[in-house]
Amino acid sequence: MSYAVSAPALWARQTAHLPKCANSGVACAPSLPSHSHLPNLVWFTGRPSAPKSQHSRLTRGAAGPLMAERELIGKDKLVLRDLQFHGFHGVKQEEKTLGQKFAVDADAWMDLSIAGETDSIYDTVSYTDIYRIVKDVVEGPSQNLLESVAHRIASATLLKFSQISAVRVEVKKPHVAVQGIVDYLGVEIVRYRKDMAGISP
Repeated sequence: MSYAVSAPALWARQTAHLPKCANSGVACAPSLPSHSHLPNLVWFTGRPSAPKSQHSRLTRGAAGPLMAERELIGKDKLVLRDLQFHGFHGVKQEEKTLGQKFAVDADAWMDLSIAGETDSIYDTVSYTDIYRIVKDVVEGPSQNLLESVAHRIASATLLKFSQISAVRVEVKKPHVAVQGIVDYLGVEIVRYRKDMAGISP
């Protein structure tokens, strides 16, 4: 059971025996008692509340993007899978000179309900337009990192199409110089419209 003692009620009890001022009915006291004379007003819940640590604040802050990503699950989106291009991205000089194959997966979240009812291309975003963005970036100027390639695809998509609220881009490099058998190595990013203010592709 939770209860609290309010300051006005406590003051009324402590001043009940004092004479009342004329024409007011209020106890004539010079001033309220100092806080040092009043008991601490706390809620009794059976256990004291622990102080919030710096760690808990950081954990809560870091969970923001994770919550936002979970909110996208099950929502409408455009889907592009295994788009393949020849590009010249990488840190090594031979990667910039000879180039290699890159594969890209992309998701673009937006409300598709109106397009579903009207059957009109004007109520959606054509995935061929997103394809062209991916193609232009992957086949465009050389970048050192796949992170930069993915960022350019995501930011260009969000900047061009205001209907799209979030983008996921995965850039895969099938041919990598590692000692082992791999399908591909790559990066995957998620970008939200609210996070792209002032950012250019």
